[in-house]
Amino acid sequence: MIRRFNLGDILLVKRLQGQGSSFDLETALLCSPAPLSMALLECLALNEGRCSTFVDRHSSTEQRIRGFIQAWNRADGLACDVAFIAPCLDGSPATSRLWCDLLDHLIVVKGHSGLQRVFAKIPIDGEATEIFRQTGFAAYARRRVLRLDQPTASIDPARPVSWRPLQEKDAWGLQRLWSATTPRPVQLAEGGRAERDVDGLLPWWKTRQVKHYVLSDAGEILAHLRASSAEDGHWMSIMVAPTVLGEVRTLLSESLSFLSARPDRPIYCAVREYQAGLEAALEDLGFQPLASELLMVKHTTVGVKVPVEKLSAAFEKGVETATPISTGNSYGNAA
Repeated sequence: MIRRFNLGDILLVKRLQGQGSSFDLETALLCSPAPLSMALLECLALNEGRCSTFVDRHSSTEQRIRGFIQAWNRADGLACDVAFIAPCLDGSPATSRLWCDLLDHLIVVKGHSGLQRVFAKIPIDGEATEIFRQTGFAAYARRRVLRLDQPTASIDPARPVSWRPLQEKDAWGLQRLWSATTPRPVQLAEGGRAERDVDGLLPWWKTRQVKHYVLSDAGEILAHLRASSAEDGHWMSIMVAPTVLGEVRTLLSESLSFLSARPDRPIYCAVREYQAGLEAALEDLGFQPLASELLMVKHTTVGVKVPVEKLSAAFEKGVETATPISTGNSYGNAA
C-alpha cells in the first residue's frame, strides 16, 4: 500500500535515503538536502505544501520491498519535479515494479490535485530511463552538465560588463527570447513558459541565492543568465539569442564575476543539446563534462494538442534548434 509519509515512517525513510537516487542534480550538488528533512517539514506543514513524499511499506511483490518517492511542486502550482526515489534500482524485477508503482501513484495524486505535468531529469545511461518510459514519461530534450573547479577567466577592465539585473519589465522580452531559442516540441512539453531551470525546494536552515541577469539592446532581451549560489557550489544556466552567439565566450566569462565571492566553490553549468556553441565556449573556459541527462515529462491531464509520447523517439535522437544554426556537439543516443 502506498500512502503519504507520516511520522511512523521516519526510521524507514532515514534508512533508505542513503540508498536512493536523486533527480535534482543542482540541489544535490549545491545543498544536499536530506529527503527525511523535507518529509518532516511536509508532515508538519512547514513547506507551503510544495513537497510530497509517498511511502510503500507493503509492496505487492513477493520480496516485500519498501521504498518511497519524493516530488517538489513548482511555484506556479501547475507542475512538479520528481526529486528522489529509494531504494536504487538494482536490476531486480521487484525493485523495478516498486519504482513503477511509486511513479504511477505520484502521477495519479498530482493529476487529481490539478497539476498538469510531472517532470524528471534522468541520467542518460541509467536503468531509470526505461522505468520512466514504462510509466508514461516521454523524453523531450537532453542536457549536459559541466563543472569548473578553479575559475581562471577574468573580466577585461576596458570592457563594460554586459549583464544587468532582470527587471519586471523584462518579462515579455524574456518570453520572446525563450520562444526564439527553444524548439517548438520542447515548448509544448514545458507548457509554453520561459522556465528552463526551477528552484528546488530546501529546508529553512539551508539557503540558496538565485539571481537573474539579462543582456538587452534597444528594449530587446538578447541573453538571460540564471546564477544560483549555495554552501557547496554555484550553478548557472544561460539563454543566448542567435544574433549574439559570437559574444558567447565573453558573456560567459563576464558571468563568472557574479560568482566570484566564493571562488573556492565549484561552478556548474547546464547546457541543452540545442544551445549551439555554448558547450564549446564553456570548455574553452575550463569547464569539464560531469553528467548527461534526459529531460522527461508526463502529462497528467487531457487536452494536449500534440502527444509528446509520439515524438519521444525523435527527441532522444536529438532535436533541431529553433533557429537555423548549428546544434553543436552530439551527445549520442539515450540508453
